[in-house]
Amino acid sequence: MSRLNVLCSCFMILDSVLTLADDVCLTILIEDSVEARNGARKRLIAKHGLSILAETRIDDTEICVLMDTGPSAEALLNNVDIMDVNPRKIDAIVLSHGHYDHTDGLIGALKGINKPTMIIAHPKIFAPKFAVRKKLKFIGSSFTQPMMENVGGVPLFASNPVEIAEDITTTGEIERKTTYEKLKGFFTIEQGQFVVDSIIDDQALIINLKSKGLVVVTGCAHAGVVNTTMHAQKITNTGKIHAVLGGFHLIDATDKRIQMTIDDLKRLKPKFLGPCHSTGKKQLKKLKKLLEIDVNH
Repeated sequence: MSRLNVLCSCFMILDSVLTLADDVCLTILIEDSVEARNGARKRLIAKHGLSILAETRIDDTEICVLMDTGPSAEALLNNVDIMDVNPRKIDAIVLSHGHYDHTDGLIGALKGINKPTMIIAHPKIFAPKFAVRKKLKFIGSSFTQPMMENVGGVPLFASNPVEIAEDITTTGEIERKTTYEKLKGFFTIEQGQFVVDSIIDDQALIINLKSKGLVVVTGCAHAGVVNTTMHAQKITNTGKIHAVLGGFHLIDATDKRIQMTIDDLKRLKPKFLGPCHSTGKKQLKKLKKLLEIDVNH
């Protein structure tokens, strides 16, 4: 395959509704950008972060999973209301990792759901999170596990994959195999020491469309979008990739890393790519250029 499809005109935007098969629908509830093409979109709130609602059906059972909750309960609940999403139908929430832009809408989401709801995450989801962006910043969640439990969150914290339903699973910890998908600038506290954070809690959501292949939904892909996709193949024993979408964490990537990412994605042969959030606008244009896709398309 020499060319890949990129979902949406530029990248996945707030209010995108992606129907990837007859019985699978992904709705972008929180994203960094929104196109104000009508009145409703003008009232939507774009925030640096991500939240994707995944809806599917197995036989006669509907399954609804919320992947991340964005950085703000206000923004999430506002967008859920405008987009006419019923939060009560959410069966489980997956937190891709412990950064605020993926978790801080959780308390509001749980209040909206208003029933005990499984929170699927890595055991280190509440580990201290810091980043150096010119200066040191705290970038972890603004709430604690007891606060989450007080509003109905039921912790299901596991480092290995969690099967949410038949053909729907989390990746658990992602094996780091590529030489170029490296992290820098992230830190945590371990045994009283300020140390580099490899963000071991980073994970993704996988939906296995048996007739089409895997749909891999990433949060930020701190583990690397290629590592994440290969890990999804490994744990599901499925080679075919239908779609890879979410944050690709290329925002600080060099041209060399982008080229290597594209080379490996072409090798993995997904039918669709949906980069957004942590991909970066400049990096997205480079991606589309390397994929021979018109950036103004």
